[in-house]
Amino acid sequence: MRGLAILLIITDNFTHLFDGVFMDNEFNFMWSSVEGVLNNLSHPDKLLPYNLLAFYCPYGVMLFTFISGYCLTLKYEKGDGQGTSCKDFIVRHYNKLFSMQFKGLTIFLIVLLLFNHHIIVEYTTLLQAFLVGNLHPNANITPAPYWFFGMIMEMYVIYRLVIYRRNDGIAVALIVISLLAMAFADPEGKLLKYLRINCFMAILPFCMGVLAARHLNHKSLSVDKTVACIGWFVLSFILLTLSKFNFYSWLVMPVFVVTSALAIVKLIAKVRLFDSIFSWLGALSGVLFVVHPTVRLLLIPRANESGAFAITLLVYLFITFGLSIMLKPLFTHKQ
Repeated sequence: MRGLAILLIITDNFTHLFDGVFMDNEFNFMWSSVEGVLNNLSHPDKLLPYNLLAFYCPYGVMLFTFISGYCLTLKYEKGDGQGTSCKDFIVRHYNKLFSMQFKGLTIFLIVLLLFNHHIIVEYTTLLQAFLVGNLHPNANITPAPYWFFGMIMEMYVIYRLVIYRRNDGIAVALIVISLLAMAFADPEGKLLKYLRINCFMAILPFCMGVLAARHLNHKSLSVDKTVACIGWFVLSFILLTLSKFNFYSWLVMPVFVVTSALAIVKLIAKVRLFDSIFSWLGALSGVLFVVHPTVRLLLIPRANESGAFAITLLVYLFITFGLSIMLKPLFTHKQ
């Protein structure tokens, strides 16, 4: 699933910046974006594929949070991580995320300064390097998507202090509280955006991962028949699509994002070549995540100047994969 999640992230983070493409509803619910995609469907043009990508692809972050909750629970409640102290847990995960974040952000800022000497780096951006930028009252999510590291670190702390080895009701209560907090915020307002770049957007998929790890085994999540897998995906995808047309259903959309992804992963596993490709992407996902913003920084202006979106997207993916392979040793975290 990591392979699928990172492919969604790096693709969406490039294509939604094309001129004329409607902004995705990741942090706020903007009906104008939904309406724009519907209008583009009724009057197709060359932007339609990219509007559809922006409409469906910004949810790789939700998949990563689901995977994090699932894997943490397997390791620390059922596996060889049992008995790890709270301090050791938090320090270990902070160091791992800080190492990735700091190196990636440093490369980004160096390239930024080399190619645009008039850029002023705000101190809130520097706070991102230490995984606390999201908490600032005037949190700045640029350069995206480095805000993710701060959000997932918040979830690690919440997991260890509140969820770890406690009753399932705690996880359910956190889901309810997060949904209610977002439901009472203005769909297009600053408060909702602030809540979502912090832990509130992550709580639902993360706790789904925790509960899945506690109560479902690998066989429970598997579907052997291809037809059943396709049916599972179609139903989940329909519900995902419908949930995007209303603010309140949009808040619970992570449920359908996860179930759709699980179906896709099961279908991918049935084709050895695809399974190998996505497994390789998953192994490289951390490096791809921190490298792709720098490549995007250099290529987005050229894409918008030339209008050659498809070719620039392919070049962007090629360079991102190549750089990630080259830089993987730099980002390998030593325990």
